[in-house]
Amino acid sequence: MRVTMIHAVAGSIHPTQMAFRDEFPDAELVNVMDDSLLADYGDNITAKLRRRMSQLICYCADHGADAVGLACSVYAPVVESARNLVDIPVLSSYEAVMDDAVSYGSRIGIIASVAATLRDSKYYLQKAAEQRGTTVEPQPLLDENLMRLMSIDGQEEFRQSLAEAVQRMAPGVDAILLSQFSMATALPHLREITNVPLLSAPHSSARRFKELLTVA
Repeated sequence: MRVTMIHAVAGSIHPTQMAFRDEFPDAELVNVMDDSLLADYGDNITAKLRRRMSQLICYCADHGADAVGLACSVYAPVVESARNLVDIPVLSSYEAVMDDAVSYGSRIGIIASVAATLRDSKYYLQKAAEQRGTTVEPQPLLDENLMRLMSIDGQEEFRQSLAEAVQRMAPGVDAILLSQFSMATALPHLREITNVPLLSAPHSSARRFKELLTVA
């Protein structure tokens, strides 16, 4: 079973590998990266960018993928139309984790380092809640400094800064959503400092792919 993940930043590859080792080790994970997808993104998906992502999804489907996932959160809107182009499962970075989030309660904390990701996370969380016939109260936290800290070797400052954000948020929420794939590298450390459920987008995606591709 081959799952191909499409990335727009190198920092999301390792968290994805970690998540699949934890949740779906039998999968053959293939990572496809195009960092121009983020470099060329402004604050909206142009027709040209939508076409490029759709072509990448089709490329993966034509080259042996049994399923395709997007690790780049800003391209989630492309998934719905792309599903009409291929005959394999396609998941956005949000789909599985938002379904998981609404099962924990109504107060969901969301941590992001990019404003567009935070905006889209709130939208898709509300959408997941509506599909379940329930309501949520997103508790957003934007820390743009996290993006810079992610690139520092060792990432100790990144983990510490993210831990501080989690600790501030934990008393007022039922669960905390780490909205970007790259944040999942800090998950083992974060679980040591809080009992509040922590939701990792790559882990949720890996579990969903296992459900979709594993025959009972």
